[in-house]
This record gives sequence, C-alpha cells and structure tokens, in this order.
Amino acid sequence: MIKFLYINLFIILLPYVAYASDINLAKNNYYMLMKDNLSEQLLQTKEGKLLVTELDNLIFLNQDKIVLWGCDFKQIKESWEDINKQLNQSGFFKDYDNELKKYHLTFRNFIKVYTNNRNSLSNICNSSDHMNIILLDNNNLMIPYEGELIFFKRLSEEQENNINNYHNNVKCLETKRVDMDITDICYYQNMTILDVYNAMSFEPSNLFRKKIKIGEDFSSIYEDDDMKVEVEYKWKGKNKLEIVQYFDGGVTYYTFVNQENRTKLITKLSPD
Repeated sequence: MIKFLYINLFIILLPYVAYASDINLAKNNYYMLMKDNLSEQLLQTKEGKLLVTELDNLIFLNQDKIVLWGCDFKQIKESWEDINKQLNQSGFFKDYDNELKKYHLTFRNFIKVYTNNRNSLSNICNSSDHMNIILLDNNNLMIPYEGELIFFKRLSEEQENNINNYHNNVKCLETKRVDMDITDICYYQNMTILDVYNAMSFEPSNLFRKKIKIGEDFSSIYEDDDMKVEVEYKWKGKNKLEIVQYFDGGVTYYTFVNQENRTKLITKLSPD
C-alpha cells in the first residue's frame, strides 16, 4: 500500500518537479541514461542501484540550462582556460584520469560545462554537493560521480518532438477524488494513442516498459528489488487501449481513446 501510494504520488508530482524552471518546452532537448556504460561494480551496490534509479529519468537541456532532479545546472560562461583551471583545482582530471582514458576523452572533447545553481529554489539542488554536467563533442552528456563517468545519450529528433508535443498540446480537466480514488482526464491534441504512450514511456514511474503495436494484447509481470507489478494491455478496436497495473497496494488504470485528431487519456489511481 505504501509503495503504491509513493509511486503514484511521484507520478502526480512529477510535472511540478521536472518543470519547476522557466524553460521553453518547445526547444527542449532530451537525454536518457546509457545503462550499458555503467560498471558492474556500481550496479552491485545498494547505493549504486539507488543512483541508477534516480538518474533513470530524462534530462532536459534548454539553451544554456540543464534540468535534473528539478535542479538547474547553468552553463559556465568563463573562458576555457578558467574552466580548465577550475576542473584541475577541484581534482577532476586526477580523480577521473583512468575513466577519461577508458573512454578516450580529453578536455578537447568538452563543448560546454554546466554546474548546479546553488541559488535555485530546489531544495535538492541546494542541499547537493557541487556537481558538473559536461556536454561532449559527440552530443552526449557526461556526469562525473564518485570516480565513475556516467553518460546520457540524446534522443532522436522524432522522439524529442513527440515529447515536446506531449507537454505542449495537453489540456487536463480538474482532478476528481472519490474516497481514495483519484481520476485525471487529459486531452492531447494532434497525437495518436501511440504518440502519447511513447512519450510517457520515457518516464520510468509510468512503467510503460514495452513497445506496443495497435491491436496487440499482452500481460506481464515486472519484478524489481522493491516492487512487483502485474500489467495487462487490452485493445478495444484500434482506437481504444486499456492498461491495468496491479500493485501490492492498489491498481492503476490507464484508458487511451483516440478521438479524431486527439487522444483522451483517463488515469485512475485506486489504492486498496
């Protein structure tokens, strides 16, 4: 029950966490974690697994700002000579020498360097240690963390456009609450069922882990260290998809309905 409420509360709060900054969604670039580059040593520790869970969300890059965990990372505008000096003084090149050699990277591969804004309204940002995010010349993002380099790959232009449409072309009705049930109804203009589903699939908390096709029903069980979820996908013709997720403490229902040039999404959270 507690896990169910925590997961679904996170779903409700996510837009306010991820978009706390004054960013123009139409110009967002998105990056996702490159899990294949993570070391086995990191993945074998409890702290490492927790870190991967925290990082397994889209990073937003908007002009001179990156948004991660609701925290703004501002581009360092100083000269490259000064940036190089700062990184040297912080011990970056010494601490990450082996990692940089492993990936054949030098300072010349750095395009931009961003650092967390300690004056942000985000408590997470203000309480975290000094942290850098580096844009590389291959258009990947790199985060140095406790002796390891963690990489994020930019999504395709088609995926970025779809996610931007998802956030820009939505109109939601007022949330309905009956007893403990919570129901949201949103309309996504000029988007198909697959468009909306695919955009939502990049948010891990939605648990949309499978690529879907119209008319393809299936069921599965997802088991993680702290969670077990049974999922069912059922199509009602080609214009309606019902997804049910059974948690230990409740059920989440998603109903997608294609209506001419828009998709209606009904989301119902029903704790036991």
